Amino acid sequence: MPSGSAWDDETAHLRRTFDAVADLYRARFTDELDTKTYDRELLDHVGRRMAPVAAETGAPVLEVGGGPGHIGARVAAQGAPVVVSDASVGQLREARVYDPDRPLVAADLARLPVRPGGVAGIVAFYCLIYGDADLLDPVLAGWRRALAPGGLVLAAVHAGEGRVHVDDWMGRGVSITAVLRDPDDLVARFEGAGFTVTDRHLRPAYPDEHPTDRFYLVGVGYS
Repeated sequence: MPSGSAWDDETAHLRRTFDAVADLYRARFTDELDTKTYDRELLDHVGRRMAPVAAETGAPVLEVGGGPGHIGARVAAQGAPVVVSDASVGQLREARVYDPDRPLVAADLARLPVRPGGVAGIVAFYCLIYGDADLLDPVLAGWRRALAPGGLVLAAVHAGEGRVHVDDWMGRGVSITAVLRDPDDLVARFEGAGFTVTDRHLRPAYPDEHPTDRFYLVGVGYS
C-alpha cells in the first residue's frame, strides 16, 4: 500500500468531498451510460470475459471507487457477481438507494479487504485520477495480488496533461483536483505491477461530458 501521509491525506479529503455530494452524484451519473455507446459496449464485453473467471473461481468482481455502483451494475448484467466498494460511506448509502440488493463494502482502493487471488476482476472507472502518478504503483501492485489467475482489471481515466480543479460542484462548495493521466505512463505502471495490458483505447469526450479525452485499458493478471 502507499506509504507515508500523501495517500492517506488525499483519500481522507476525497472521502469528505464525495460524502458531501453523494446524493447529487447519484442523481447526476447513474443514467450516464444511456448516452455512452462505447462505454456500454466495453463494459458488456469485459463483463462477459469476467463472468467465466468468477464462475470458475467462485470469486466476485470488485468495483473500486464505485460510487453508486451503476458501472458495476452493467458488468453484473453479463453474469458476474459484483461487489461495490468505495471509501466514501455517503456514496455507499446512495449505492444502497440505487440497488438495495448489491453487496457493498467500505474500502480504500489501496487497501482492498480481500485475500490474495480473492477477486475475479476489478472495475475502476475514474478513481485513479487523484494524486501524483507515483502513488498509483503500490495500488496497482495490490490489485494484482487480489486478482485470481486470469482475472481482469478494467480502468478508465481522464487522459492528457495537467490538472482540473473545481471549488464548487452543482452548487456545493467542495474542493477537488483531478489529474489527467498520460496513457503510455499508465500502461507502463500496470505492466510494472504484473498485468498484461490486452486492450487500450482513447476516445474524445461526448458532448455532455467534461471536455477531456477518456482512456480505457484492460489488463489480465496471469498466474
